[in-house]
Amino acid sequence: MKHTTREDYRVVITPRRLGDLGWMSISDRMASSDPDRDMRERCEEITEQVKRHVDNVSSVEVQFTEVHTCSHCCLTWEVLTAVEAANPSYQQDEHSAEGEPVCCEKAIAEFRAERNIPALGGGS
Repeated sequence: MKHTTREDYRVVITPRRLGDLGWMSISDRMASSDPDRDMRERCEEITEQVKRHVDNVSSVEVQFTEVHTCSHCCLTWEVLTAVEAANPSYQQDEHSAEGEPVCCEKAIAEFRAERNIPALGGGS
């Protein structure tokens, strides 16, 4: 017979978005010139309030997920793996290499220029 026990209990607090004004909602980018900084500050404020005002708390920490995006096209940052770089169906051309971005031509051009790899379309 299977017996289940529970352990590592946690209380998860999700901060309100910067653009959630309660009575209306706007994008976080409209609400702040630096949303990453301001959300981190909001989380630190919540952390301090929990430490001061909530009993029976062992620890409080700010956790987050990092999302890497292309500085040119803002898509999620993805690169060719070694297996993909060796597979013609994934290659942009015969010079495609492991670590080459797959999101946009500007990112590919920058990657190749930094490594002296011939540009797409045979340019230099």
